Amino acid sequence: MIAKWSRWASCILFIVGTADAASFPEKPIRVVVPSGAGGPAELCLRAVMEVMRADLGQHIVVENVPGATGNIGLERVNNATPDGYTLSQASAGNTANLAARPKLAFDILNNLKPVGKVCQASFSLVVSPTLNVKTVDEFIRYAKTQQGKLSYGSIGHGSSQHLVGEMFAAATGLDMIHVPYRGEAVVAPEMAAGRIHMMFMAGAKPFMDGGLVAGIATTNRDTWAPIPNLMPIGKTSALPGFSYNGWNGLLAPKGTPDAAIKRLSVALLKALTDEKVRATIRAVGNEPGAGTPDELAAQIRSDLVNFRRIIEQRKLSFPE
Repeated sequence: MIAKWSRWASCILFIVGTADAASFPEKPIRVVVPSGAGGPAELCLRAVMEVMRADLGQHIVVENVPGATGNIGLERVNNATPDGYTLSQASAGNTANLAARPKLAFDILNNLKPVGKVCQASFSLVVSPTLNVKTVDEFIRYAKTQQGKLSYGSIGHGSSQHLVGEMFAAATGLDMIHVPYRGEAVVAPEMAAGRIHMMFMAGAKPFMDGGLVAGIATTNRDTWAPIPNLMPIGKTSALPGFSYNGWNGLLAPKGTPDAAIKRLSVALLKALTDEKVRATIRAVGNEPGAGTPDELAAQIRSDLVNFRRIIEQRKLSFPE
């Protein structure tokens, strides 16, 4: 009798779970952005959310929760009910922070569940227009005559821009001074004035178009469609094979049901095929992401391996 009841109970739970999956979502969804408002990544996210909203039939509220290098917003999502109604935007900045500050940073690898990558960003290697160099080879040759004198910017100690800058320095043998700032928009005028000499930028296109920085290459393996006039660093004679791509994507609390993840991922994939969305993403210098959970999970793992390797190689330490 007990065995029969157990089978009945299992059947009832399966039917209820299937019904819940079929009806998801039944209320508005909240997406926490763990940084301040604005910037290319958020513009891409909001364009995608507009199309997902129509597909899912529910409002999607985007909420900026900045602070503690993203930890505050990510913790808020981690503590939310794992039902698919609270999501987080995350990015390469979060994997860089985890690699740089493992005891303090929120662990997106083990505490959140990937939904899919919204967009992918090739960093642009940009230099100060005052240097009057046009190629990676020219910059390296010049920088080697100025060892210890040139500076490169980033958006903070342990940021992905910082760590990719260290990868570049390690690969070229250059000795440059790292100067952290609060965002790329603050660095651009410093580069225009010649006070900062180089940077790997995620959102360089507007600054290049405005003449504040001079783009000389990208970190994508192949020609980067949004900025096709820049050569991939990995195809230069100086640094064959050098590449890295930034990203941002959607993640949910770890216990979120697979059915909810799948529904969200399918809606994300559909949004990423919308031509208006794709145009918006490319207008800020990014490319649409793949939108699948497995691809985003692989990106997060790859980031951590590469960032931890350069931190160990360069013996880097970071302020807490």
